[in-house]
Amino acid sequence: MIEVLIIMTAGIIVGLLLRKKQNIVNYFNKSIIWFVVILLFLMGISVGVNNKIMDNLSSIGLQGLILSLTAILGSSVLSYIVYTLFFKKK
Repeated sequence: MIEVLIIMTAGIIVGLLLRKKQNIVNYFNKSIIWFVVILLFLMGISVGVNNKIMDNLSSIGLQGLILSLTAILGSSVLSYIVYTLFFKKK
């Protein structure tokens, strides 16, 4: 866990140093989507070769769907409350 925090802190520091170099920032913004796509592809491969996950996909999928829907619902309700309390003009 400490390694993740160190890497994230290093990324924040590099980001702060490169903030004024707009051409580098634009390059990173365009390349991030490709890194996310590659990451999702590799995660899909690792799930596909894992027999335990593939054998229990129906129960895992249902639990994941329920968890996702409740997270979306909770975020939406809380966002609406924050919007009406702090940002809506009276």
